Amino acid sequence: MKKVSVIIPVYNGANYIYVIFRQICAQTYRELEVLLVDDGSTDDSGRVIREKIAEFEGDGIVFRLISQENTGQGGARNRGIAEASGDYLLFMDQDDHIREDYIEQLLEVAERDGSDIVISGYEHVTAGGEVREHVELENNEWCRFMNITPWGKIYRRDFVVREGIKFLPVPLGEDIYFNVLCYSHTRKVSYTEYVGYQWVINESSVSNTVHRSVSEEADVLRLFDALAGMDSAGEWMKDEQFRYFMLKTGIFHVLYAAKGTPAGKLLEYRSDIFDWLERKMPGITGNRLIGWNSPMGERAGVRRAVFVFVMLRRLRLDGVFLRVFRLVG
Repeated sequence: MKKVSVIIPVYNGANYIYVIFRQICAQTYRELEVLLVDDGSTDDSGRVIREKIAEFEGDGIVFRLISQENTGQGGARNRGIAEASGDYLLFMDQDDHIREDYIEQLLEVAERDGSDIVISGYEHVTAGGEVREHVELENNEWCRFMNITPWGKIYRRDFVVREGIKFLPVPLGEDIYFNVLCYSHTRKVSYTEYVGYQWVINESSVSNTVHRSVSEEADVLRLFDALAGMDSAGEWMKDEQFRYFMLKTGIFHVLYAAKGTPAGKLLEYRSDIFDWLERKMPGITGNRLIGWNSPMGERAGVRRAVFVFVMLRRLRLDGVFLRVFRLVG
């Protein structure tokens, strides 16, 4: 049987540990190696993990605690990759949920298709389990950018190790860089309509704290510079789907950071992002995928937000919009 290495970064996650173990032990696929990377937690995460390993281990599932100084999620995942021994890698965040057949379903597609990567959709849910968004993959050409996170996927380990693919050691976009690098090195990518991963809304997470304002730590241009430095960057910069994805990423980070950023700093940041995009990808705001109902497969709210923002920018009204949006958004 193929072994799957499940990599879970843990940072001050003592309250989530029991649920993690319960979900893993409920999986219908049992040939699992679970690497819990305690990334410099200041709470009792390490102690609780050790207790739960003693309580839960068995039935073919091997749990391992890896302790290190804090490096962030990207660094913790890189440590997990280095320590993993499975045929496949699967990533999970400490506060998220997976269905009982999640690993079995993704592994089945990978084995059937001989895939290096299998991508699935996800649900965005509240801590109480209310589904706020159900994202099911419908269009193969756009799917690789519909879910750009490391979770919701399974990766062939020897592919990742052979190509030397790693996460960026930054708090914003480390997962985007990892996946674009993966896509650069293989065409063996499969998609499934199955949805078994639940991304839980957590107001204290990095994405809901650090990313809520413009700062050096959460500057999307650090990610953009890293992407532009890839060996395959020349090809990506001409790819219409990638160009649309970069435009969407820049717009949404500005909108996401709007409420926590002074107007002047926000507008300067907006200008820096568009200067970068227009310098590296000339004509990007004329991308043919920009439309009320395009690209096919993208969520309606996302594609319409991009369309409206680009129209406002063409009319030189995006600055006025951002000043209003940061007050009422």
